[in-house]
Amino acid sequence: MTTVKEEEDIFEIVDYTTASDWERFIARIEEILSEWKLNGPETSNTEIDFADGEWIERNESLEFGDRSYTIIHFSLQIPETTSSSLPTENNPQMTTSSTFEKQTFIPPRAMADMMSRRNDFPSHSPFLSHWFGLREFLILSPKRNTDPIIDESRANLLLSSTAIAVSNVGCNVPIFIRVQHEWRKIFIGLCEGSGLRTHFNICYLKSAPHQYRHLAGLLEIFKSKLGSQISNDIVIMVAVRFTYVLREFESTSSRQVLPQDETGIPILTNLPFGSLYDPVSGLHLSCTWPIFSEEGVTENDDCNDFDPIRSQQWAIGVTLLEDLPVLLSDAVQKYLNLSTKRETVEQLLGKIQNVDETSNNSMNMADPIKRISDSRTQQYWTSISSSISNTTKRLRVNIFNPPLPPNIVEKTTDYLFNERPIFERRQSIVDELPNDTERIRQLKSVPKDSFVYRLVVCFTAICSLPSINHLRSIAHLWFDIVQELRTYWETGKLIPGLESGSPNLSFSKFYQNLQMLNCCIEHRLRHENDTINIDNNPMEQDNNDDDDQFYECSSNISPSKSNQTELQPDGRLKPYGDLKLLHTNEILYVPITQECPPATEDMLDEQTTVLTNLGFGEDATLLRAKMQSRSLLSDMESFKAANPLGTIEDFVRWYSPRDWIETEEIDNDGNIQKHYSLSPRMQLPDNLWVEVWQQARPIPVRRQKRLFDDGKEAEKILQKFSSLSPGEVLEQLIPVLLHTIYDRITNEIEDIPDVLGFLENLYAKEVLIIKGKDERKKKLQQDFVECLTSIEQYICRFQSFKQKLFPLDLNEQEKEEMIQRITELHTRPEIPVKGAANSRLGKRLISIFTKTKSSTTNQVDNGDSIEVKNQFMTPAGKEYILRASIARPSHSRSRPSPQRMYCMLAQDEFRLCGAFSEDTTFF
Repeated sequence: MTTVKEEEDIFEIVDYTTASDWERFIARIEEILSEWKLNGPETSNTEIDFADGEWIERNESLEFGDRSYTIIHFSLQIPETTSSSLPTENNPQMTTSSTFEKQTFIPPRAMADMMSRRNDFPSHSPFLSHWFGLREFLILSPKRNTDPIIDESRANLLLSSTAIAVSNVGCNVPIFIRVQHEWRKIFIGLCEGSGLRTHFNICYLKSAPHQYRHLAGLLEIFKSKLGSQISNDIVIMVAVRFTYVLREFESTSSRQVLPQDETGIPILTNLPFGSLYDPVSGLHLSCTWPIFSEEGVTENDDCNDFDPIRSQQWAIGVTLLEDLPVLLSDAVQKYLNLSTKRETVEQLLGKIQNVDETSNNSMNMADPIKRISDSRTQQYWTSISSSISNTTKRLRVNIFNPPLPPNIVEKTTDYLFNERPIFERRQSIVDELPNDTERIRQLKSVPKDSFVYRLVVCFTAICSLPSINHLRSIAHLWFDIVQELRTYWETGKLIPGLESGSPNLSFSKFYQNLQMLNCCIEHRLRHENDTINIDNNPMEQDNNDDDDQFYECSSNISPSKSNQTELQPDGRLKPYGDLKLLHTNEILYVPITQECPPATEDMLDEQTTVLTNLGFGEDATLLRAKMQSRSLLSDMESFKAANPLGTIEDFVRWYSPRDWIETEEIDNDGNIQKHYSLSPRMQLPDNLWVEVWQQARPIPVRRQKRLFDDGKEAEKILQKFSSLSPGEVLEQLIPVLLHTIYDRITNEIEDIPDVLGFLENLYAKEVLIIKGKDERKKKLQQDFVECLTSIEQYICRFQSFKQKLFPLDLNEQEKEEMIQRITELHTRPEIPVKGAANSRLGKRLISIFTKTKSSTTNQVDNGDSIEVKNQFMTPAGKEYILRASIARPSHSRSRPSPQRMYCMLAQDEFRLCGAFSEDTTFF
């Protein structure tokens, strides 16, 4: 019994001073509001334009029991220079009734924003700002979308908790609680300050009841929410906006298609540009009636006073296709990817069959013997094997399962080898086109419309073709081009689209190789012409029968026998001024010499490597000098043939005047005595010039060995081209690709001002690719493609805007305005239409958004009179804002407070957003 009594006396002590989860939740909200400095009254009711600002978000996480929440703060940051200094109470646009304007207290900024007409229907703002006209607000929502606030008790608990928190810290910023599922966008909220409290509620339905699809029904809802406090002198102000959406356009010319000929064959002679899809997927027109009283306009089932043509505020906006695919950027990306491949032509095309041509190849196969035995050809071909090799390679080639149809390859090859004037090397091009010249030099590119320029265009066009193997197709075309180049070499036809003369080292190495091939062809043609001249002179032909070497050059002077060469002058071009030989006093003649052998940058690099590998000793230096003295030996032999009695001093006077020193002295008699001598470097022991002079024989240029073996050099170039893989060809042509892209973009921008800055950025990225290191090139190329994509998309959208919205017959001022409007469409959700329906743009929009409607009237002259008129399409969305300033809850004792309701009617959405305020001073 004693134990039971002791147990009854024991009781549990509960410490009610420990904070509960609910209290910690409220404290956490107060802490966040204090950190964000929202714990003070907002007294600045400065009028601002939401379009001038930028929305800033910040968020924090907090816990309530076992659930996690996120509180987000949305605020509009406005530059100080764009904000107005007029407060709400002095600006009539901030209120809708004189009662609210003349109140003696300053309401919270959120309540002033609700009544401001300046930011009705903002085009770019969060949806709560759009619905309630707020510039700042808070949202409390579950952290996980899988935990929505569905039950009413939980929503009310959170709302009351936030109400306590904002009241404790004195926060006047509205706070909303997200309820229901996120996609429904339903909130409840409140705002307190200056003795006023505003309740925010949202109603969402998928379709509007029939009686509430017009203004009359919405006014009934608004008045019912206000209750019995509405007196006869209260005026409800209304703002309305109708939005018309067009998603199907009659004209589709803004869509680009891959070029094809009349038979449907793809054309590979132009760089692709544009998009296969219309970049503008939708166009909307918003007509606004900004302010009127409820008695001013009628809209019900029987009458509608909202005629969009009579609206004085129009705005247009576009819906752009996201991630617009563009042709040029896509082709360039594929081109760059293929340039890293190293599969050979044989690996890509498989077995290649060589088949003798049935008509002429039987004769061609017999040609080598004939050509070898021909004395004229003997002077040209360096060996029997060279002649046979170049003849047997002229065979027709069959490719099994070719990736490109033969007609496409044939047309493309004709485009590349189309006969056109040979480019002349002009010094004035630097003055005529300084920007182009500098660009070619920076990019190491080629002249515009040259053979290599066109070749890159064709390769890039192939990369834009759908449903083909791009690398195999490029290999196919490249194989045919190499065969055609060999044909041009063997038939002695100059390759079109190349600058004449020796290789220009300022152009790409690929272009230099083709120039070298043309130099070989020119040498061959010159030799054939000289051979014909010799054939026409029997004496020349007999003398050549005694020769046992191959020669390149000939002169118009008849050759002598070898034993007469030292006595008879030969190979003279012209007298060298008034100079005479030093020892015989005969005229000094300029000899006919061989041209300086042309060289490409690759050849010069190869020669430099060979000379560098010789070392740096005396023997290496001497050997290096002898290797570089071939041209000197040829010129000395030509000089000795033209001036048999000449000396090395005479040669130096002509060949290197700076090494011939003349001095004058006055003797004892006062006469001027002239003294001549070689320069000190020419008098050094073991002088190379003296050694070469001693070795040189008097041989005219036509009997000398060629310094430039065109057959050998041509075969080296053709073999090099044949051994290149398609990927290596593409890689070598990347500088030219960048040049063609720049030209293509330049042709497309026309009068688009903002693209000029983009174009400079694009060119800067091109230069970085050319000068960048190999390990960084992939990243630089990717940056370049992204930049190119943005520019191409911008141009496509600009052209689409221009075609859809603006007529062609615009004057200069209208064109400037048009460009400005199009530019704004890229950066703003919508732009105003000045003059609304009365402007040229407005008339164009009327023609787009109206549909033709026929109506039959009374019969006239035994027939039906048909009246045709244009009617605006049905609005895709209608928005209404209803405002009033009413004293609530007591009409006689409460201060007037702002009341607002926003309504949106769309095809699949009906939304009511109410913000109703009441005075809490005595209630």
